[in-house]
Amino acid sequence: MFGQAFFPRRADFQLGRAASLGCVLLMTGCAGHLSEGSRSGLSLPWDEPGGRWLGQVVPVETDCGSRTTGLMSIGSGDFAFDPFQSTSVLHGKVGPAGDLVGEAVHPVAGSKSVTMEFLGHLQQANGTEKVVGILTSGRCHWSVTLVRG
Repeated sequence: MFGQAFFPRRADFQLGRAASLGCVLLMTGCAGHLSEGSRSGLSLPWDEPGGRWLGQVVPVETDCGSRTTGLMSIGSGDFAFDPFQSTSVLHGKVGPAGDLVGEAVHPVAGSKSVTMEFLGHLQQANGTEKVVGILTSGRCHWSVTLVRG
């Protein structure tokens, strides 16, 4: 028993090479663009306008904070909008004409609640889709422009 070597059949080697080649082809076929970096990938909608939207949230007034990047997810006639990078999320509805209406109400200790409202619409021009709207909270307004992301 000792001293004997196990030599696999030639067919086993060829099957192993075929499986390795198949794995390599599968992995390279699933690779994305190198320019995408560490993003989680492109979101492709199953039904319009569903998917992920990303873009600028710019204050209209000077004393209402700085420019941020907002993130919106749309699906099944509803949306969730995160305008200030995870500090608050607005929930709303997408109308049949592409109108978006949503709000978030945050209770404030010892005071009335703070309400944020978003009014927007889907816009399509020159083959580019956008979500364009206005975010309002108190006296502050932000211009919102999002593209698929």
